Amino acid sequence: MSYDKLPVPDPDLASALFFAALDAGQLEIQRCARCGTPHLAVILCDACGGDVFLAERATGSGIIYSATRCHTVHHPAFADLAPFTGGIVELSEGPRLFAPLIGPGPFAVGQAVTAEVLRVGDRKLVAFRRTGATV
Repeated sequence: MSYDKLPVPDPDLASALFFAALDAGQLEIQRCARCGTPHLAVILCDACGGDVFLAERATGSGIIYSATRCHTVHHPAFADLAPFTGGIVELSEGPRLFAPLIGPGPFAVGQAVTAEVLRVGDRKLVAFRRTGATV
């Protein structure tokens, strides 16, 4: 399955470090220097309002928090991929993110997954592959 035609988000001030790490082949989170709360791409900490973050390499492991199977698509870039599954994954470090769920399914809430960095055009995005049974 090719993801080359997918639309790629333009990094903004909050997500620039997240996408730079992905482009280098790594999944990173931001940890608030003041309170230690983990985040993916923020300018201010949701917990304490802090604005200083430490980059931390994520393990890439997590569990499926929710999943949906998409059979109908409205953007032409996704037409060749349908049906496909996307889901919210809770990383072992704490933050949650929405990403494609790839590989053989079916996918279910609570299943263990691991991150894979996919090339999409000249950028990289994260997807998750099922690694084991329901946690």
